[in-house]
Amino acid sequence: MKRGYVQTYEWVVKLLQDCNFVDSARRLGLQETPQHAVMLDFLGRTYAVDKNGVELVGEKIKWSVKSEGFEHNAKSVLGYYVLSDANVEPLHEYCLLGAFSHGVFGRSPSEASGLEKAFGADYTLFCRAAEKLGAVFEAEKAHGQYRWSYTLLPKVPVKIMYYEGDDEYPTRIPILYDKTAIQIYKFEPLAVLNSCFIEGFASIGESL
Repeated sequence: MKRGYVQTYEWVVKLLQDCNFVDSARRLGLQETPQHAVMLDFLGRTYAVDKNGVELVGEKIKWSVKSEGFEHNAKSVLGYYVLSDANVEPLHEYCLLGAFSHGVFGRSPSEASGLEKAFGADYTLFCRAAEKLGAVFEAEKAHGQYRWSYTLLPKVPVKIMYYEGDDEYPTRIPILYDKTAIQIYKFEPLAVLNSCFIEGFASIGESL
């Protein structure tokens, strides 16, 4: 029996066969190609999306994820991005992923993202990985509290916070999404996008 992530990707490919790529490119800030495809940059990689599926065509940053299903999940969420009928601009107002779940997965503003396992208390390593990814340092909100900005997808800016731990509290690295992200994605694919971001970012850190 096919894995769920394979079935999801095949469903996305089926939907892409009827996609209006010209309209999607206009609304979502994508580059069109003469081959009736759109190009999408994701974590230092370039993907071509057309009616036949999502294909990795270039890598500015070399990294790899070992977890099963990652490549299918990444291609699925990129396909869903192109398929979105949203026509919005970022508000540059940010919240945790859990805020989009309408209380089903209630979470506090200090929630850890999963990046802590990759970077822990090594802020220098975090900085190197963030800079390689193309994230931009914005400010030190307070001593040991740092804010970085990154454009995950053309209409999906995020903030990556780094809170240094101490003897009482561990380091936390929450990710905040622009509030319009939920208009581009339904919650489930947005959560998968978040997981792909975390795995990719962590893998970049491991490659340094």
